[in-house]
Amino acid sequence: MKKDTFIILLTFLLLLTGSCVADTGSEFCYEEFISSSDSSGKPMILYTGITIPTLTMRSEPDKNSEALGSLPPKSVVEIFGFDQTWLFCWKEGVGVYYIGRHNVEYIEPVDSSVPAYGVMPNRFVAVTSVDTNLYASPSKDADIVVDLAANSRLSFWMIRDGWAIVPYRRLVGYIWLGDLRDLQPVAPSIEYAQEGDILSVFTSFYSTKKTELNIGRMENIRVGSSYISNTLQPGEEFNFNQIAGPYRKARGYLPSPVLVDGGTVAGYGGGTCQVSTTLYNSLLQLGSGIEIIYRRPHGPGGASYAPHGVDAAVGATNLNLIFRNAFSFPITIDATVQNGSLCIAIRKGTWTST
Repeated sequence: MKKDTFIILLTFLLLLTGSCVADTGSEFCYEEFISSSDSSGKPMILYTGITIPTLTMRSEPDKNSEALGSLPPKSVVEIFGFDQTWLFCWKEGVGVYYIGRHNVEYIEPVDSSVPAYGVMPNRFVAVTSVDTNLYASPSKDADIVVDLAANSRLSFWMIRDGWAIVPYRRLVGYIWLGDLRDLQPVAPSIEYAQEGDILSVFTSFYSTKKTELNIGRMENIRVGSSYISNTLQPGEEFNFNQIAGPYRKARGYLPSPVLVDGGTVAGYGGGTCQVSTTLYNSLLQLGSGIEIIYRRPHGPGGASYAPHGVDAAVGATNLNLIFRNAFSFPITIDATVQNGSLCIAIRKGTWTST
C-alpha cells in the first residue's frame, strides 16, 4: 500500500474512532514518519526495542482496535515512529502495527544518523495574549483539556489551519492562533541560527492548585529554573544537582511531594525533576551538539508530565542530569515559569532576557 493511502486511511479511522480527549498526536506524527517509506510502502526503520510483556499488535493506535497478532516477551521490534503514547512498528507479513511505548524497553537508534529516541522537535514559541483554552481538537466547541492564563509562554510542534498543536503531558491539544502573540520560530538548523536564536525548546505543564504542598512544588519549579538559566561555554559540563542543588530551605526551596522508594513524602525540592526533565527534552533535540553524560529515568512508568521514556530524575547521587556542550559556541539555557507552563529553550550564544 502506498504511503498516501496509509495516511488517508489512518486519518479516516481516527476521525471515526478516536476520542478527542485521548488525542496522542498519532495523525500528524504518522504523517511525518511514514514520509520515509519506500515505493512498496515500507517505512524506514529508525529504532529497535525489546518487548517487556506479551503484547498484542494493534491495527490502529487504539487499544480497542483490531488485533493483528501477538508478540512474546523479549521480542525485538522494528520501530519507524512514535507519538506521545504509541510506537509505530513494522513487521514483514503484518505491515504497520502499534504497541504502547511503556511496554517496550532498550529502544535504540539503528545507527548514529538517527535522532535520539523520543525527540519530536517543537518548532515554535509563543505567549498567550489572553486567558484561553487548550482544546482536545481544533474547534472552540471541543472539550477543554486545560485552561491557560494570559502571558503564559509555551512551545508547540506545528501550525495547522489556524491552530497551534501543543504536546500536553502524554496527549496533544490545540490553541487558536488568534490567542497567541510573540510567535517565534525555532531556527531551522544550527548553521542557520544567529546569536540569540532558539535552537530547541520544550514545554511541560504543572498543576496550579493552591494546596500547601503544590504551592511549594510551584515555587521549587521556579527556583530550580532560575538556577539553571545560564550560559555554557564550548566544552563546559553541566551538572544539574551541583547547579540547582542542594535542595534546601536556605536555597529557596519549600516542602513539596518527593518520590521516595515508589511512594510520595513531603520533602524540600519536590518539582525540580520536572525542571530537569523539561531541560532534557530540549537537549535531546540538539543531536550531537550535546553529549549526555548521565541521566536516569523515574522508573518504568516515567514521569506523567512528559512522554514515556524521556524523563530525567534528579536529587540524589544516582539521580542526576549531566551533559556537556559539544558545540563550538556557547549556548544559553532560557527557562520561564508561569501560570502552569514551564518552557525551556536553548539559545545560540550568550543571551540575556530583556
